[in-house]
Amino acid sequence: MSDILLYAILTIIIGGLLYSVLGKDVGQNPERRPKKDPSQGKDANDVLDNFFGHPDGKKRPERPVQQEPSFIGPAAEGLGEIAAADANFSLPQFLDGAKGAYGMILEAFAAGDKDTLAALLTDDVKERYFAAIEDLAEKGLTQTTDLARLIDAEVVSAEKSGKQATIRVAYFAELATALTDKDGKVVEGDLDMLSRVREVWSYERKLNDKNPNWKLSGVEPHTTNNPDTDNNTGGPDHSPDT
Repeated sequence: MSDILLYAILTIIIGGLLYSVLGKDVGQNPERRPKKDPSQGKDANDVLDNFFGHPDGKKRPERPVQQEPSFIGPAAEGLGEIAAADANFSLPQFLDGAKGAYGMILEAFAAGDKDTLAALLTDDVKERYFAAIEDLAEKGLTQTTDLARLIDAEVVSAEKSGKQATIRVAYFAELATALTDKDGKVVEGDLDMLSRVREVWSYERKLNDKNPNWKLSGVEPHTTNNPDTDNNTGGPDHSPDT
């Protein structure tokens, strides 16, 4: 009996102690309510600081400053000089334009479209192209060039001289070209025969010019290979050399 009374007294004492510690009305006491999320009302940087944490109290490192574009390959040095002088220069954008210009110039030359060529060529190249167009017209010939596909275009060299920038682009394409007389008879070339052509075109631009467009300033002699016959006869000149 004495043991039972002893256990009952101990139970009452322990229960009272537990109540004093855990039995309070948590949630009604404002001092024990969950604190507001410290990230609320702060900007994205502060929120990221909370996510990643900095136990030493240091702030999250600032975003890195945009670096100058880097280039690789044989034209890297020249491209770097051009980019340093022209903050708006973008190699991918330039190559996109060069790819588009290739087809436009081939088509305009074949069609004798001097207005289009005048906007895409430097004065020296324009004279050479115009002379070739006039020569065909005098002979009563019409040229047709079918650019089947542009396989590749890559920058092979670049340089900056003063404010003048020059970039050389090597094109690798499959195309067919032919000349027809006034009766529509093919006198040279074959539109049904695709040839693989590699040629290097040069583009130039004044870096201080408000006009952002590059112009064709040189066309080097191209090499033509017919994949079916492995010869170098590719019909009439689809792009006059300068």
